[in-house]
Amino acid sequence: MKKRFAAILLASTTVAGMTYAWAQGNAPFLPVDPRTTSPASALDNFPHKMIDNGLVSAKVYLPDTFGFYRATRFDHAGMITHITYKGHDFGRYWFVKTSPNVQNFSYDADGLVAHNNNIAAGPVEEFGENGFYAAGLGGRFLKIGVGILKRDNDKYNRFHTYPILNQGKRTTTATKTSIRFDHVVSGDASGYGYSYTKTVRLVPGKPTLIIEDRLKNTGSKAIDTTVYNHNFATVSPGNEAVELEAPFTLKNTRPMPEDVIKFDGNRMRYLRAITGQEQVASDLTGFTNAVSDNDFRVTNTKTGYGVRIRADQPVSRLLWWSVPSTMSIEPYMDIKLKPGEEKRWSHTLDYYGPDDSK
Repeated sequence: MKKRFAAILLASTTVAGMTYAWAQGNAPFLPVDPRTTSPASALDNFPHKMIDNGLVSAKVYLPDTFGFYRATRFDHAGMITHITYKGHDFGRYWFVKTSPNVQNFSYDADGLVAHNNNIAAGPVEEFGENGFYAAGLGGRFLKIGVGILKRDNDKYNRFHTYPILNQGKRTTTATKTSIRFDHVVSGDASGYGYSYTKTVRLVPGKPTLIIEDRLKNTGSKAIDTTVYNHNFATVSPGNEAVELEAPFTLKNTRPMPEDVIKFDGNRMRYLRAITGQEQVASDLTGFTNAVSDNDFRVTNTKTGYGVRIRADQPVSRLLWWSVPSTMSIEPYMDIKLKPGEEKRWSHTLDYYGPDDSK
């Protein structure tokens, strides 16, 4: 059966006489062994906390040894799903199954199957590696939000699950409308250490979710990395009628299909829904180092549902990624901390729906 892919550069490989295509950054979409899969619904009952301000409700999964997320790509704290406003769920799972035997994701007859390293949802943060190449093979490196990891390959790969050597200590406190995560990594032989606090809270009387982060370098080595919010969002099936609006003129760096995407100044529009195994993705340019450029709106122009996503730090890289089940605007920010230094940043998500002023 012919497979269709959009907007991502394609490559191919031959395995056992059969040729497969894959999206840049993914392993080939090889057939999924059904014996290795679990339904996404199996994740529903892992430890979590519901927060609700009367307008917006959200399900926040807790970092736990036997919790929702146990891999090494994303921050274990702040896995936020089922963010619901006016009956619309902005945080549905973007996968129908999970499997430890695919890289990034693949497909079976039921839909998208995600690797356990990628089963994040909602506005989840991912930090870059710190000290991976200096560590040497078998050495220790830092991944904030996860802990100290073991380098067991030649080139850093965010889709690879690394052995966790030191997961640090975590505490969690919660109220009806907020949850706070504290993560401390200290005394490690690598020389890396930090104190990291993330607070997820709903603003009283507003359809607004705020994620506030505070990171202090408590180790003897500098922290020099990046962080971005993946912003997995379900706004429209197949992203039909989705429009991205930025405070600057948007330009793509990779080819994007003309029958799917149209750029118009500071707006990017989907001309039709994407289906099957189609993907639309590209780095986006046009931003400056002004904090005001880190401010985006994603709207379903047919229904009026959407979300404004903004942060209080300059953008260092901007990526758009989408498959039929989700879309993401990913603004990267730089983090550079000498020993003893501290940095704070926040992400604000304003949800809106039909008849709301934007």
